[in-house]
Amino acid sequence: MLGIPDPRSLHRLLRRPSSSASRPFPLRDPRPDPGLFGPDSVTWVVMREPRLLLAAGRALLLQAAHPLVAQGAIEHSTYRTDPYGRLERTVRWVTIVCFGTTDEAERVSGRVSGLHRPVSGTLPEANATPRVPPGTPYTASDPALLRWVHASFVDTMLVAHDSLIGGLSSAERDAFVREWDAVAKLMGLPRRQCWPDHAALRRYVDHEVRRGPALPGAGSREVAETVLHPPVRSRLLRPGTDALAFIAAGLLPSELRRGYGLTWTPAHVAAFSALTRSLRLATPALPRRLRISPVYDLALARSEGRWPESRAA
Repeated sequence: MLGIPDPRSLHRLLRRPSSSASRPFPLRDPRPDPGLFGPDSVTWVVMREPRLLLAAGRALLLQAAHPLVAQGAIEHSTYRTDPYGRLERTVRWVTIVCFGTTDEAERVSGRVSGLHRPVSGTLPEANATPRVPPGTPYTASDPALLRWVHASFVDTMLVAHDSLIGGLSSAERDAFVREWDAVAKLMGLPRRQCWPDHAALRRYVDHEVRRGPALPGAGSREVAETVLHPPVRSRLLRPGTDALAFIAAGLLPSELRRGYGLTWTPAHVAAFSALTRSLRLATPALPRRLRISPVYDLALARSEGRWPESRAA
């Protein structure tokens, strides 16, 4: 059961110094290449927001609602033994794809695809659902699974931006969806499998959740347990991870909350609405480091030919 967090725990989490400060910065190529998107893209406007990291759990839960995606994670991933390392690697991939040069984006995506290439198996009876029977085969290169994983990420970023930040127009949402066709191509998903606008993406996600295979089974709930309740080194960190779990659950479609067995009462609804509203209203007062990622500043300097002289570098 999800408790209702103290909003102060979330604000403490946002202001907590990053433990990755001593690790190599993800962008290394100083050539003035705008990359897959560039300064004029909606993607740079959306993805420069550090608060989107608060929605990482929602993307993982949406992906894992598909029993075959969950089974692949169970059998071929370190999500249980190294959840923070896996999250960090995913964030690194997203950062480089969004803000790196074209070469950097292609290289990191090629490495990820290479790691996923051997992933295959069949769904055991214990993790089957009424929509996905036991014995169903899966591979990481299956276009249907690639499409669901891609949609889970793009949909989550837009849902999270609307809830936690706000301000995107319908035209900007449509442009964001189309811009991510470039990432889909790098990951092996054909353009014809993508969506022309935000409404088409929403129809696809809604269909998969309500009538398609995205119905959480036992394997999905096993993955969700680690996503929602990751191990912590200190009990002092638990309020922060509980707040992240609360946000992830609140951003999910109601059908998936029920499928995961998550209690969501009117009190949860009211608390989630108040929390997200406070985050949106707080935007003007937040320090710049909580509104604009330093990765964005460096990518902007690089695209304008100001690296390494820029302050960001």
